[in-house]
Amino acid sequence: MRRNQVKKWTILRAYFLIFLACCIIYTIAKWKTLSYAEGWGVVYMFGLIGLGFFGLVIDFILTLIIKNKKILNGIGILIAIGFSIMLIMEFKQ
Repeated sequence: MRRNQVKKWTILRAYFLIFLACCIIYTIAKWKTLSYAEGWGVVYMFGLIGLGFFGLVIDFILTLIIKNKKILNGIGILIAIGFSIMLIMEFKQ
């Protein structure tokens, strides 16, 4: 890998790529359960995947605005923690 390619990785980008991979793997593994009874589970999973792509867009915008890598990763950690707390609260209901 080139040095400039490694510099482009941020904590937020890695977090949302892992999140998207987990959503896709879970959707494939549990397709029969998610598609049962009108398929609202599949709709929910596509909503979560959409949130993952939205997070990647936020990361892209932040990398354009913020040039300092430490500040960028600090903000990314805060966003990732906030997103994780939001997901935990959603699944507790």
